Parts: sequence; structure tokens; C-alpha cells
Amino acid sequence: MNNRLKKGGFVIVLTAVMLTVTSMANAQQWSRKSSLEFGFMAGGSNYAGDLTDKYFETEGIHPNGGILVRYNPVQRFSFHVGVNYGQISGDDARYSNDERRTNRNLHFKSDLWDFHAAFDINLNTFDFQQKRGVVPYIFGGVSVFKFNPQAQFFYQPNSWQNLANDQSYETLEDRHEDWIELQPLGTEGQETTEYNDIKRYSLTQFAIPVGIGVKFKLNPNWTFGIEYSTRFTFTDYLDDVSGDYAELVFLEAQYGAMSKAMADRSPTENPAGVARGDESKTDLYNIFGITLTYRIIKSGEVCPAFR
Repeated sequence: MNNRLKKGGFVIVLTAVMLTVTSMANAQQWSRKSSLEFGFMAGGSNYAGDLTDKYFETEGIHPNGGILVRYNPVQRFSFHVGVNYGQISGDDARYSNDERRTNRNLHFKSDLWDFHAAFDINLNTFDFQQKRGVVPYIFGGVSVFKFNPQAQFFYQPNSWQNLANDQSYETLEDRHEDWIELQPLGTEGQETTEYNDIKRYSLTQFAIPVGIGVKFKLNPNWTFGIEYSTRFTFTDYLDDVSGDYAELVFLEAQYGAMSKAMADRSPTENPAGVARGDESKTDLYNIFGITLTYRIIKSGEVCPAFR
């Protein structure tokens, strides 16, 4: 995936340079004014990873919203920065026809903060003097996102975890139906003595956003848009699922009974070393919706030599 990202990034940058040169060369035909816009985005977000089997799962869509600032230096491209807040989730129970998923019985949800900066390449000229217009565009950039996967704990007195010679599980009875933060529990053995080669994943990560959209200029000041983007991450732990089942006795010794309970939620115990997830693929998430921006600052004509 990293090679594809590098090739895609090169294509986007090359396209941006070519369009910029074209914009400069034809500047004498345009009334070139820069502008600054402020607005908001409202829509949805979802994720794709070990707890989904589709790139876009409709059952996992959650509300997502944010604010953005866009600077338009020329007609062919613009820069924007923004912050979005929403949620993502996944659940094996959504795939009742998949026996492996039913037996694994994992689920998660997470708040998601996304801070991003990107550049838009307008596929039509965005003429600031026009009262109305339609401009499709593509964009790419970088995101910093924060997440924190949680899962709901269900106390089951008849569970295989509640062994007659092990009373630790019984201490969790008052946590029934609580939502538990998963990263501190090291559910796949992260940073235990026995699995010290598996590092704890960070809850703040980088991603590469790539997307498409259409801008509809309603009047000289207001612009409405529709936008869809995918964030390609560099982690496989958005859902706290990646590698193999760890030896549960080591988890309990290091992190307590809750770690053992949340690491293996199957109806029967999975032996250590059995695949819990697919570490060969990283997770991703999507953000999509509508935008509405207002032109708050506009400058005069630039590059007078090209009039």
C-alpha cells in the first residue's frame, strides 16, 4: 500500500505543478483574485479494517462534522485546513453468515478527531467574478488523527473464563455493560514481558487523505460543496485487532482480569498463536458530506504583468 500511496502522491503533486504553470501562462485571460473562505462540513464517517469485509460498510456510518478554512490563490487550485469530529465502529455480529467472525465475537467503537491540511486541484477554472458555477475537484494532503478504541464488556458467569480455580473473573461482575478502553489492556500482548517485541500502538497517528468533490458557487460569497475522502492510515489498530491471540495468563498477570476478558471474547478459548486479525493490511477510514463556505476576505488583482 505504501508504494501505491507514493505513486499516487507523485501524480497529484505533478498534476498540481502542471495546472499551476498553466494558470500562470493564461493569467492574462483571467481576473485573478485570491480569496479566503470559512465554513463547515456535515456528513458521516466509517472505517474499513479487520472487523469489516467491505471497503464501505453502510452499517458502520456515524455522524461527522467539522470546520474548514480554504485559501484560493489562483483559479486552478486552493489550499484548505480543517478539523473534523465523528465516530467509527466495527462489529463481527454484523456478519452472522461468517462462522469465523461469529466465533471471534469482537467489536469496537471509537471517537475520531481528524486534523488535516490539503490542496484542491480544480478541474474547471474557479472564476471569482462569476456569480454561479460548478467546479469538480480532487485533493490530497496529510492528516493527524486521534482515536481510542473501546468495547463493551458483558459479564457471563457461565463463561469459560470463569474457571473454578480462578476467581479473578468474578471481580469484574460490577463492570457488566461498561465500555472499556482497549489500548491500555494490551489485548494482543503489547509490551508484556513475554511479547515485548509487540509495541503498544499510539492513539495519535498520521494518515494520507485523498478525495474528490464538487463545488457549487451559489453567489459571489457562498459556495456549497459535496465531498468524499479516504484516509489511508499507517496503523492496523483502529479497531484494536491486528495479529494473533496472546497467552491469556500473561495478559492477566501484566494487565489484570479485564485484559484477559477483552482479548478473547469467543464462546470457547482460542489457543495462543491463532490469528485474531490480519496484520498484512492497515486500516482506513472515510469522511464524507456537504460543505458550505463563505468568502470572508478577497484581494485585488495579482501579477499585473500578465494583464
